[in-house]
Amino acid sequence: MEDISDLASTLTHDEIIEVTKSTLSTLIISDPLLSDLPPDIVLEEVLAQTAVEHGQSITIFISRDDEPMLKVIVPQSATVSDLKKAIARHFELYQKRTGSKVKVSWKYVWRTYDLNFEGIILDDNCSKIDNYGVTNKVTLTFKKRKKKRKI
Repeated sequence: MEDISDLASTLTHDEIIEVTKSTLSTLIISDPLLSDLPPDIVLEEVLAQTAVEHGQSITIFISRDDEPMLKVIVPQSATVSDLKKAIARHFELYQKRTGSKVKVSWKYVWRTYDLNFEGIILDDNCSKIDNYGVTNKVTLTFKKRKKKRKI
């Protein structure tokens, strides 16, 4: 234990952070449960992945036209509103990792697009997603909303 404290006192703060990051990265890669997570994970992602393994959460894939699929984790009892918030959070992490600085107006996105599951539109934000038949490892798509005609 003295060796660790001696070593810690000789390293700078930045060096200790680098050693910690590399150690965590090695542990994550070697763990079969966490190995598919990115190396710069946040605590929220670790907790979500653990909840999936314990059967408390489900994984939902979000298909976007010409973009890569998003993998979103939500609790089994999530509402459509919870799912939308999880999509927004996951997309923010995705943008941060890719270095994109584009600001997304989620108010515009949800006003313009609906989430679609096998032809069913998830339109009630207060309804639970399992009411629409959404279960683990299903794929949802964005579907452009049709404009309501004024009479």
